[in-house]
Amino acid sequence: MTQATKKRKSRLFIMGSVVLLLAVMTGCQQSQSATPATTEQPTTTPTQTTENAASNQANSISTSSKADSTTFTEEQVEQAIQFAANYKKDQYTVGEEYKKKTSLEEMIEQEMTKNESYLTEKQLQYQTVSRLLTLPMQLAVKKQSTLSPEDLEIHKKEPQTRQGVLQLSYTMKIAFANGEPSIPVEGELQLQPTADTWKVSYDVFNHNDLFNIINAKS
Repeated sequence: MTQATKKRKSRLFIMGSVVLLLAVMTGCQQSQSATPATTEQPTTTPTQTTENAASNQANSISTSSKADSTTFTEEQVEQAIQFAANYKKDQYTVGEEYKKKTSLEEMIEQEMTKNESYLTEKQLQYQTVSRLLTLPMQLAVKKQSTLSPEDLEIHKKEPQTRQGVLQLSYTMKIAFANGEPSIPVEGELQLQPTADTWKVSYDVFNHNDLFNIINAKS
């Protein structure tokens, strides 16, 4: 099986999971309220679904949280930090495309294309189903502004490795071009090495603060 075929199958599986999630969400929303949606651009995220997904991700990491003897050279660490910086900059840079009227499925497809080179397959699936993948675009739509990361800082954590992956912490601010107050973000990353690069296998941060902004009434 070629790499391209594997990637297509992975995308189909992820998108199938998203379609199922949307169907469940739609059924719940219809049973709770008969009020029609007021916009074609989806900007809300089910907090409980995201919290459960985040909890599952954290639990999956904590079951194997003992430090191991794996070590990385300073050069490898610097390369990983640069990789992580590129990931965060790409992830939280949203231009004028937020103005386009797109379906949630189209938005997800765009963000998968944008982020798949940075994420492991499992992390891509997790961020897609939990809708963390589309969070930057949802913020841009909510604030009606382009956005970008500012004051990004990434550091090694101690212990440096767990189960063969490199642990990093990061802080940054999400800045809006229209003058809206910036939003502080603080999180942790785990990067696993591949043959010629790195992949993000874990990314946890104060996402609920961002979802609260998205879900707040205007």
